[in-house]
Amino acid sequence: YFDKKLPGKEGVPYLKFPWKNGMSVEAMEQYYDNLEFKDWTHKLSRAPMLKAQHPGYETYLTGVHADRGVSCA
Repeated sequence: YFDKKLPGKEGVPYLKFPWKNGMSVEAMEQYYDNLEFKDWTHKLSRAPMLKAQHPGYETYLTGVHADRGVSCA
């Protein structure tokens, strides 16, 4: 979620959301791949990993409440 490499704002954690390419998991993964972003590196495989954060929003957008323009609260 935080980009610390923005031109002119290097080192400053700038909040970014992964929805630029769409709301699917694949689109969000592509977004992060294009940034070469990772939340952490797997200890054994050394694979770059992402941490799913606040998936409820993405789930809401694909549900009946969003289709009808209402919230569940």
